[in-house]
Amino acid sequence: MYDEETPLSDREMELVRLLATGATNQQIARELVISVNTVKVHLRNIYAKLGVASRTEATMYAVRQGWVEVAVSDEETEQPDEEAEQPSLAELTRTERWPRVSVVKRIALVLACLLAVMALVVPQVLEGGTAGAETDPISGVFPTAPVDAAQSRWDTRAQMPTPRTGLAVTAYENLVYAIGGVSGDGVTAKVEVYDPETDVWSTRRAKPTPVGFVSAVEVGGKIYVPGGIDDERMPRDILEVYDPLEDMWQVRAPMPEALGAYGLAQLDGQIYLFGGLNGQGYVDSVYRYDPEADRWEARQPMETARGFLGAAAMKDRIYVVGGYDDVTEFNTLDAYDPATDTWTSLPPMTLPRGGLAVVSVREHLYVIGGGMDGYMAFNERYDPRMDAWNTVETPVSGQWRGLGAAFVNPYIYAIGGWKEDLLSVNEAYRALYQIMVP
Repeated sequence: MYDEETPLSDREMELVRLLATGATNQQIARELVISVNTVKVHLRNIYAKLGVASRTEATMYAVRQGWVEVAVSDEETEQPDEEAEQPSLAELTRTERWPRVSVVKRIALVLACLLAVMALVVPQVLEGGTAGAETDPISGVFPTAPVDAAQSRWDTRAQMPTPRTGLAVTAYENLVYAIGGVSGDGVTAKVEVYDPETDVWSTRRAKPTPVGFVSAVEVGGKIYVPGGIDDERMPRDILEVYDPLEDMWQVRAPMPEALGAYGLAQLDGQIYLFGGLNGQGYVDSVYRYDPEADRWEARQPMETARGFLGAAAMKDRIYVVGGYDDVTEFNTLDAYDPATDTWTSLPPMTLPRGGLAVVSVREHLYVIGGGMDGYMAFNERYDPRMDAWNTVETPVSGQWRGLGAAFVNPYIYAIGGWKEDLLSVNEAYRALYQIMVP
């Protein structure tokens, strides 16, 4: 038994104790009134925290630590006072250290461990999904009930190590970078990198300036992260650039004004920044940054001042979507043409969305999450050829805002955000399928 407090949450401890009984994922889901998908998310988090790789190892670890109650003979234990009030699991994990296991019980612990292993060896393959919408605020995964797991394009992947919202997410060389954001300790400078091939996260050199409500784009092998909001809730005008190959940061020309919660996209090697918060309110400004010249310039502003919007480039235009201005949550879709410096209004989304993530994949624009005021029961996809929107299922229903998203063929990875609490979710949506033609 170690002296430090358990690294697991209350819900994770409940799940570990059920693991020790040999319960299947489906049985655990029923017992804890959560979905099977959420059970799997918990298991991944538990494995990562305990440094184990399987249910058996997690159970053995819990037994060794004394987290799992072991039945021993009457001669070796004192009978509990049935009338005495016992502390709840939540109280134990929150205010007390877990008790040490006496030497007398060690033989019983070994036997219990063997029994637990035997219970886990029998494979349980019939683990179906639950019917009906469920919520689990511990993991932050909120499955949408009507989605059939067998047919869903979404798949839960390894959770981001640091739960956070307002983070910058972008992809480079088949890796997904999660930069900055707001964590439980305030704004953070952390850089965590996800490898879809191995389903593993790693840590890179921290950003020099911690900021939240920030975005990032990759141009020429460098990741550009402008502005953001600091721990004093003030926007910054910094532009910091990360070199993934050297794992180094450098400072480039400052922005024309301090901004956070903006939309960001790159097209033909140029970076475009839309709207945001400047410390006094929301703005309609548009700026273009030239990485080679290290120079910013103002462009034609948007029709409406707003922040918490999304932007993505597709072909020769940049699509600016949704947003929020503390009063209105927008469902707008506008196309910006950098060549002519002009705007075109397009059909609006089905629902207003602020704090959303926007990703372009081939001929489609994917809008994920959002919900500053409203309830989001689905995501949306825009087809420029049809000039129309259609709905896309969501793995996190309700208000899923402040997330980041990036595309690594063939998946869109939607990461982090906020839904009643900071999220560490990493949900992969299969946007493309390879069709083999004989």
